Amino acid sequence: MGTILNSCLRAVAVLGVLFFLYACAVTTEVTESSSQTIQNTTEASSRFTSSTSPGGDSASYSKKERALAFSKVKLERIKTDMAVGGGEDLTSLATLLEVPAHNQQEFFAITKANFSTLFNSEQTTAEELLARLEGELSANAWLLE
Repeated sequence: MGTILNSCLRAVAVLGVLFFLYACAVTTEVTESSSQTIQNTTEASSRFTSSTSPGGDSASYSKKERALAFSKVKLERIKTDMAVGGGEDLTSLATLLEVPAHNQQEFFAITKANFSTLFNSEQTTAEELLARLEGELSANAWLLE
């Protein structure tokens, strides 16, 4: 009876160690991804706060740079907001692009209608999105009035 109990305890110990090692391998991937997201968020936050802090040189960051920094961090959420025709992150982007509040609903409708052009592939970058948005804003200059 003692040998059966010892065998069972060893089997449980081995399974516990294997489970622990498997969990560590899974966690490493998520941590590396999360580290990149945190780095991007910290960098973007630093740029925003340094440009709005007293004594900061807000003129050193253009509208385009602020919109790009925001878009890099929030690209997937902006994509979702554009697909449905509105949302918090799309509103923030519109504000950074200086679309007046009274024209933002029309801006949202245009981004929804042109979603497949704005995001023409799964690999669309923030830079590509902003370049396409600039084209839409040029074609619809009244949105900035």
